[in-house]
Amino acid sequence: MMEDTDEFTSRLDGERRARIKHPLAAFFHLFFRVSALLVYCPVSFIPGVSSHFIELFLTIVLLLAMDFWTVKNISGRLLVGLRWWNKVEEDGTSKWIFESKKKSSASYPESVIFWGGLFICPVLWIFYIFTSLIKFNVQWMIVTIVGVALTGANLIGYVQCRRDAGAKISSMAGQFIGKQVLKQTFSSQENNN
Repeated sequence: MMEDTDEFTSRLDGERRARIKHPLAAFFHLFFRVSALLVYCPVSFIPGVSSHFIELFLTIVLLLAMDFWTVKNISGRLLVGLRWWNKVEEDGTSKWIFESKKKSSASYPESVIFWGGLFICPVLWIFYIFTSLIKFNVQWMIVTIVGVALTGANLIGYVQCRRDAGAKISSMAGQFIGKQVLKQTFSSQENNN
């Protein structure tokens, strides 16, 4: 029993120490979103910066847009093997499409970087909405709402994508087990005849 536990612990430690296979994707996954937060934090709390609001607003929105594109199209696919998009049908209806690799090759550090960055940043933007609201600073609240919208859209998309991937795996497992049961049933009936 103790040997099994030690083997499991060493395997888990090995997964945690696994190197990052896509360091550039991991870097840019965090770079744009952290940069947007770093630009926003000091300027939103310093009085007199509102004279540069337009330049700062554009800088933050551009960083958030680059983050949205990078996370949606590159880092999600490379770091955790997930991808999503929204397709508008000819009749005007919106359809969410989710893709996942059959076998995810994501390492533990890549997964932590991806999901940590994906969850923490929208929470920080929501916190900043409340600070802007408390300070009655409407112009900076607009920036925080854009931050929540862009980081939150990726969060919702990837959470749905992960659920969809889990449902597909469960469905495939159920189909496999069903086929095995049928195979066993028919093979045992053939042997009886």
